[in-house]
Amino acid sequence: MTTPDELLTPVRAGRLELRNRVVVPAHTTNFAVDGLFSDRHLAYHRARAEGGVGLIITEGMRVHPTSLGRANTVSAFDDRVVGSLAELVRAVHGGGAKLAAQLLHVGRQAGGHNVLTAAWGASALPWSSTAAIPHSMTTDEIAELVDAFAAAAVRVAAAGVDAVELHLGHGHLLQQFLSPATNHRDDAYGGSLTNRLRLAREVVEAVLGALPGTMPVILRVSADEFLDGGLDLEQMLVATELLVRDYRFDVLHVSHSAYVGTGSVATQIADMSFPALPFRHLPRAFKAAFPDLAVLAVGRVDDLDNAAALVADGSADLVALARPHIALPTLVASRTDPAAPPARECIACNQGCAGRLELGLGISCVVNPEVGLEREWAALREAARHAPKLRVLVVGGGTAGMEAASAAASAGHRVTLVEAAPELGGALRLAAKLPMRGRFGLFVEQLAATTRHLGVDVRLGVRADAALLAEGWDHVVFATGAAAPAEPVRATSGSAYPEIPVDRAVEEPGGTGRHVVLVDEDGTATALALADHLLHEGRRVTLVTDRAALSWRVPVYSKPALLDRLRGRGFSAVLLRAPTGMAGDSMILTDPLSGRAEQVDQVSSVVFLRPREANAHPPVPSGVSTTSVGDAYAPRTALEAAFEGRLAGLAAARAVGVRAAAAALRGRL
Repeated sequence: MTTPDELLTPVRAGRLELRNRVVVPAHTTNFAVDGLFSDRHLAYHRARAEGGVGLIITEGMRVHPTSLGRANTVSAFDDRVVGSLAELVRAVHGGGAKLAAQLLHVGRQAGGHNVLTAAWGASALPWSSTAAIPHSMTTDEIAELVDAFAAAAVRVAAAGVDAVELHLGHGHLLQQFLSPATNHRDDAYGGSLTNRLRLAREVVEAVLGALPGTMPVILRVSADEFLDGGLDLEQMLVATELLVRDYRFDVLHVSHSAYVGTGSVATQIADMSFPALPFRHLPRAFKAAFPDLAVLAVGRVDDLDNAAALVADGSADLVALARPHIALPTLVASRTDPAAPPARECIACNQGCAGRLELGLGISCVVNPEVGLEREWAALREAARHAPKLRVLVVGGGTAGMEAASAAASAGHRVTLVEAAPELGGALRLAAKLPMRGRFGLFVEQLAATTRHLGVDVRLGVRADAALLAEGWDHVVFATGAAAPAEPVRATSGSAYPEIPVDRAVEEPGGTGRHVVLVDEDGTATALALADHLLHEGRRVTLVTDRAALSWRVPVYSKPALLDRLRGRGFSAVLLRAPTGMAGDSMILTDPLSGRAEQVDQVSSVVFLRPREANAHPPVPSGVSTTSVGDAYAPRTALEAAFEGRLAGLAAARAVGVRAAAAALRGRL
């Protein structure tokens, strides 16, 4: 059987020679400035090249202005990109890896919300019910697009890349023409498979004709759209065979999904509600159909053991791991380094990566707060290393507390962490007990392992009372978290609610009764995960919110899959309704617009998911500096807690150099 170490030996994939089988696939970062690769890109990809990966594929470089969608993407249609990309090539080569440039047009996904362009599409069909209707391309525009792909290929080749990837998947423009679900044309580009494949053929021919004959080419496809009326595995094997038969490719990059506002898009960046390797059958089918071509597998490959399994069973020759490299840039190098600290694995939470993409923000990571700010964090770490060493007390053993303690210890401070509970983890311990949130438990274990590895004095079951705070600390970090309001929700009419706290509903679902109403005022994934938990226990669940949308804080890449798991299991949702009280066992709901009242009947218990309140902390002796981080500063998510905790730990010493380096990071998440 292939072992992870065998993944790290040199391999030849067509004309592409790599130092190992591990790939960082294309993933949007939102780091671009004025359509070009930025200094953030250089530092980000340099770290992963130096971390040992064999091949890095750039994020999708837009071949035409109508593909921008937002301003912080990379423009392959701009001649200035040659110099910008050449800098990235040098950075990646300097780390020992190869670099491929991905060319794409996102088509109807470029909805013009951030860049005022009309989206182009095969047909005038929006990607979701709330998206803009795209412009159905004319034949002249199709010809313009083909020329744009060719011109972009010339530019990236001039920059010195090692390969070019053409994106024919993920519901982008070429796939929009290929798929019967998105192509309703009646001209030469619609109808039969031959016609729907015509644009892809024209683009492939133009790009191959524009590239040097020795340039390796990667074809990325979606092997299954997971979409009614869309392309399935059998159809994609046929379509790919027609291309492979007539054109030379070095690697088939086998992905999946379409960019459609259904469960399909949720498979694209599958979160922790999916098992590991949920789509391994797709590259395996392509490898069986095209045994002479190198196949690159992708999709919830969580670690190098997963990657080794894909190679061992013949599913793939190369394996792509995007989020694991976001979480741990040294993923490959750490495998062979006996001195490496405890590994930090991606937990597939999608909070810092996918969640920030749709907000137009640069990606970050709960597991690795340094993403996209590698230079700034390195400067702070160096300054902290030379600063005076302190006695640091961290109060609270959740995400922020463990990050703060570990960071301070890594800077050479003597650190004690106290946690009132009998175990570390804070709020994530409860979250990890929910069925679709289990990998938060892995994150807690990783944080705890790092804390102990760095020699932090961890004291469980200890409260930070006045006596402890007076023990001569130089700096105290309060990471005491937040909690639901202690006061029960009061009914404004009728009788009181049969309220059950969230933690009791999670830990003792048998005590909730037959019909549970979840009142969501928070908008996170907790409501959907708790609903799934209660449904599994045989309960009927009604989710009530006064908002116009369910779980409004959950990324679009996660929400459809979470909702799909609830369908047909006794789950219902009531939107734009506010609870006001009880009438017997019926909950009274009021329409906030009309004031009209209605009822939800046979309610046995009510769980209010409310915004939490920061926990208070006791005063410290005069002269002791303090920092509050994470939910103790303001209730938010694990993403902010991890970032602020690490920043507080490294900035514990108030030396001038440390303060300046820390200032460069504050407000940057």
